[in-house]
Amino acid sequence: MSVNRPIQTIAIAARGITQGFTGPNEFIRGLAQGLLDFAPAYKIHLYYDVREALGLFPRAVEHLLPTKNRVIWDQLLLPRALWQDKIDVTIFPKGPVPLYVPCRALSVVHDLGYFYPELNAYRTLDTLYFRFAMPRAVRYTWGLFAASEYTRQDMIRTLRATPEKVVTIYEAPHDRYRPITDSAHLAEIRQRYRLPEPFMFYPTSISPRKNIVRLLKAFEMLKEQIPHHLVLTGGKKWNSNDIVKQLNGPLSARIRVLGAVPAEDMPAIYSLAQFVVYPSLFEGFGLPIVEAFRCGTPVLISNLTSLPEVAGDAALVVDGLHVDSIRDGLLRLANDASLRAELRQKGFIRAKAFTWKKTIQHVVDWLERRQDTL
Repeated sequence: MSVNRPIQTIAIAARGITQGFTGPNEFIRGLAQGLLDFAPAYKIHLYYDVREALGLFPRAVEHLLPTKNRVIWDQLLLPRALWQDKIDVTIFPKGPVPLYVPCRALSVVHDLGYFYPELNAYRTLDTLYFRFAMPRAVRYTWGLFAASEYTRQDMIRTLRATPEKVVTIYEAPHDRYRPITDSAHLAEIRQRYRLPEPFMFYPTSISPRKNIVRLLKAFEMLKEQIPHHLVLTGGKKWNSNDIVKQLNGPLSARIRVLGAVPAEDMPAIYSLAQFVVYPSLFEGFGLPIVEAFRCGTPVLISNLTSLPEVAGDAALVVDGLHVDSIRDGLLRLANDASLRAELRQKGFIRAKAFTWKKTIQHVVDWLERRQDTL
């Protein structure tokens, strides 16, 4: 098969798509559905590792490559299937690519957190793997998709990526994210998750990169000045034991940790929250910010990495490295109803910048420009 022929088939490596509600898996689902909806000129193939995934995208050509061994799937089964199916372009939504790919390969880079040891958020073996795999992907793939302009510039700076080879494609929320006004549904969700009133909401994993320790210190400083509780989602990530201890410490009566929440319940929780906090230290995009915007929930963010780029003027920005700044931001949002109303309206406007239709059009335009390059 010649890699120079016109692009007709696009494949997505969707190993692990059924393994929980994660950022990369939401990206795979959004990208696949977006290509099916807005790129009708291409035949879309999806490759899964488990039978339960079959039927997720009935309009695509779905393939099952069953194995529990990640290395065998990535390095043997998938490349062989791509060759047999005469695929023109394969998208690897989690960054690394196999040692051999029999077609044009596109790597999606959500962030380069593994290259920042000060975050202390990843296992040593995972860090070593990504530090080996990502420079190789940057060098040998046909193209690279970055989740934000911040990530694109980080790739150029850190991995010496060729600028013309890297394109920014923003993520977008699922259509489920909208203001929920059904009082019975809201009451059911509040009861099911035992949500206090009022509360601020941090849709996050429990990880050092999420800046939870500084957030808790800020909350401790003003706990007598505001009636709010802090509600968090997300499961525990590596190196989170100290954070969990603090969540279970003196403030525990004012904190609810929900754990993993089904995606269909998230819009109601956003809608019930008085405001969202997202003071993360490092993000490649920060999809919960846009989800909150879509639901009409005011948002506080840190001034770090991609977050200001994504939020624009629609969020209250604080210095994520300084507890006093986080405290002042929490106090403002908790006490200033007019500010919350202003951010709510700005959030609705800002959210319109992030749709899968716009993202897929950007992808298609880029593919057409790169059509004749290797």
